[in-house]
Amino acid sequence: MSRIIALCSGSFCIGLLSLNVCAQSLEEPINRQAPKLLSEATDWVEVLDKQALVCQLVNLESCLQKLPLSLQHQAALSAVNVRQAMGLKSAMVLVVEHASIAGVIIVQAEREPKSQTGSLGLNTYGIELVNQAQLSLWHEIGHLHNVGLQGKALPLILSDYQHEWLADVYLFWRLGQIKQLNLAWQQLHRRNLAVIHDSDNLSHWSAPQLQFLLQQYELPTATQYVDFIIEVYPLLPNFSDRDMAEFSSLIQRTFGAGVVQPLPNYMFWRQPSLAAILHPTLNYLMGETAAQKWLSQHFIPNHNL
Repeated sequence: MSRIIALCSGSFCIGLLSLNVCAQSLEEPINRQAPKLLSEATDWVEVLDKQALVCQLVNLESCLQKLPLSLQHQAALSAVNVRQAMGLKSAMVLVVEHASIAGVIIVQAEREPKSQTGSLGLNTYGIELVNQAQLSLWHEIGHLHNVGLQGKALPLILSDYQHEWLADVYLFWRLGQIKQLNLAWQQLHRRNLAVIHDSDNLSHWSAPQLQFLLQQYELPTATQYVDFIIEVYPLLPNFSDRDMAEFSSLIQRTFGAGVVQPLPNYMFWRQPSLAAILHPTLNYLMGETAAQKWLSQHFIPNHNL
């Protein structure tokens, strides 16, 4: 017996036949020689004790034929429905319930962003996104690992936001296996710039968790992801809905297009956490002196930064 239990893209959720699931300065120059870019993007990959099929959108019809007939006959896995759900996204994961298959990942690398920008006052800052297609693929694979570990190494119930930052925790671990944590810094800067650009991107804001991991680990020693997540999950920042609502309000008041003047005391109890998480990215973009000046103008001074 098999059935699709979720279709994931952007924000992650679980639901029957749902169509909506899914610095510090860089310590070394980013390696522009990808670890074999998208080497996993045309076939099966291991997900715990199962496999997942990775399909490029351009070859979708022939790729989906590799699935068992019981899954091919599911309406949500028809090429027409998958293409409609994919739209202009660069990657999407479909979670299925099957004895040996964890899901299907669809990628279209040409849709991957080449940069991420965010505006601070009159100035717009940005970073080049190197090897982003590979990072996005590993993020989607991470979704499937974490779904498979729910009720075991992870809580049975996880929010959409938890699913998103946990997928980047898997990405961090995966980058650790190839000793390229400089790309984890890139992901942190990307997530911070995204929320500076638009507070709606808080749904994917894994910068708090990535910052913790980058501060704690030169390299993760666990060779199995399940061992790593058992070790780190209880230690990671795990914000409540109220916490995220307060972050959203503070970010909108600080970076929103309609902001005409800073209010240094606005939501003062949340400011130290946000400033500490943004500081590495501002430092990387602006330099230490300018970053400290900007933070002192917009937030209550935090001498621990």
